[in-house]
Amino acid sequence: MLKIARWAVVATMALGCGHEVLAEEGAQSESVVTPTITFGADWSQRVTGTLVAGQPVRIDYAASRLSQCRGESNNLPAWAITGFFRVNGGASQTFRVAPDLSSTPAPVLVTLPNTTGRLEMWFQVTNRWGCNAWDSNYGSNYGFSVSPDPRAPGWIGDGAVVINRATCAGGYACDANRVAITTPFNYDTYARQRAAIRVVNFDVWKAGVTDFDNPNLWRQLDVQVRFRYGGSATWQSRYVPFERRLGNNARYALDLRSVDPLPDTPPLTACPAFGLSPSPDGAYVGTTFEYYFVVNGVEYRPSATTAFTGNFWNYKTALLATCVR
Repeated sequence: MLKIARWAVVATMALGCGHEVLAEEGAQSESVVTPTITFGADWSQRVTGTLVAGQPVRIDYAASRLSQCRGESNNLPAWAITGFFRVNGGASQTFRVAPDLSSTPAPVLVTLPNTTGRLEMWFQVTNRWGCNAWDSNYGSNYGFSVSPDPRAPGWIGDGAVVINRATCAGGYACDANRVAITTPFNYDTYARQRAAIRVVNFDVWKAGVTDFDNPNLWRQLDVQVRFRYGGSATWQSRYVPFERRLGNNARYALDLRSVDPLPDTPPLTACPAFGLSPSPDGAYVGTTFEYYFVVNGVEYRPSATTAFTGNFWNYKTALLATCVR
């Protein structure tokens, strides 16, 4: 919410509202110079470096800008400063700045949304007794410009699943057998024992990178899949191989055998870390599979909060029967 004044004391707000945002999976490494936004004790604001969509930024905030609401309980700080940010009026996210007995707490690292445009930031101090004050540029919030990532692909799309016995020229999947990636796949005993093609493939375009036979493509495009089984909280990652060039696009293909959690060879000797579910007829057990792709930090997924899906099934062996949860 935008505030109408830089300082506003409201007794009804509570300490520590909102959730904290930390550097996310897939953020750029610390070997890359990370930009910094400095909010100085002299009420200055300055940016060092370039703010890039989807990349980390350090927030260096002088706690003396919000000197109200200080207090202690059991000799410990009973107050907090929370930072807020959003891009282009989207959903706001929060991060903790203080408590800190210093007027210059350590900078906080957050990751920007993968959106270019206007970044807004504002700050709030609260304490356990209901004191509340804002640093929000008199309600207008502090504005900064977020640039596109120069490494980002120009386009990612045309994803499809192919599980079929037929192959076409070069041994690739036939276009006629491609099923839209938004349709959940079923990888079963047919896929393991009879199918010649078991892939999820998709295309990437980036001007000057994918539109010719580029020997440095592997250096210029970092293509990975993120996936998890059975609703697990843990996402795994692995690289997706380049398959071939189609016109000005580069096609990448994930071989589903490489992520099959219920293989025939080598057979499982223990239950997987995730639970299995029985099929309606009780003859098979299986698990859900959620996945999406990331190309140079840009995600290819159905929406910002969802993933593509599939299911892996296999016969209910004596071992797998004990794995059903």
